[in-house]
Amino acid sequence: MKLKVCGMRDPDNVRELYSQINPDWMGLIFYPPSPRYVDDIYADVLKDIPVKKVGVFVDMDWKEIKDKVSTFGLSALQLHGEESVEQVRRIKEKIGLPIIKAVSVHEKVIWEDLKPYLPIVDYFLFDTFTQAYGGSGKTFNWKLLMDYPFEKPFLLSGGLSCDHAALIKSFQQNMPKMIGIDINSKFEMEPGLKDIEMIHELKKKIEN
Repeated sequence: MKLKVCGMRDPDNVRELYSQINPDWMGLIFYPPSPRYVDDIYADVLKDIPVKKVGVFVDMDWKEIKDKVSTFGLSALQLHGEESVEQVRRIKEKIGLPIIKAVSVHEKVIWEDLKPYLPIVDYFLFDTFTQAYGGSGKTFNWKLLMDYPFEKPFLLSGGLSCDHAALIKSFQQNMPKMIGIDINSKFEMEPGLKDIEMIHELKKKIEN
């Protein structure tokens, strides 16, 4: 099961994450209102840490995204806003990196709305609906994904903690297209600073 640790920022914390956990992806949030926003002052150090970095963007123009890709050495993009199909297609054409399209889940998922994204994105990510675009610390009703109709792989997100390890493993057994999880606020000592021991505990639980 793939592991994405989102909302990282502190260089020493990132080094520790890479050396002890070596996750499949690490998310850097480039949405200024977020308490986990990553400023360019961190770029030189973070760029040199050889973990696969995913830039998290909310309705940002492709030119600004491309600048962050170069500045931080990003390996993939996560589009977490209301990006239209045409906007995502343009970002894909101009930048060419793998794209994770986040879907905010409230009371239901309208699969027809996601169909046009299938030829463009590499993964979907299902997260709990919040006005703040992520980091809510709340889960959503996973049963809403049980009729997932696509072959496209997806990540599960939204308030995941160590307490969910057994449920995550069980859910993946029933949903083989769920290829990984995205964790954030439940593993923080403060916004942008992760408890590496807690992440190690979760990784151990979901791998055993």
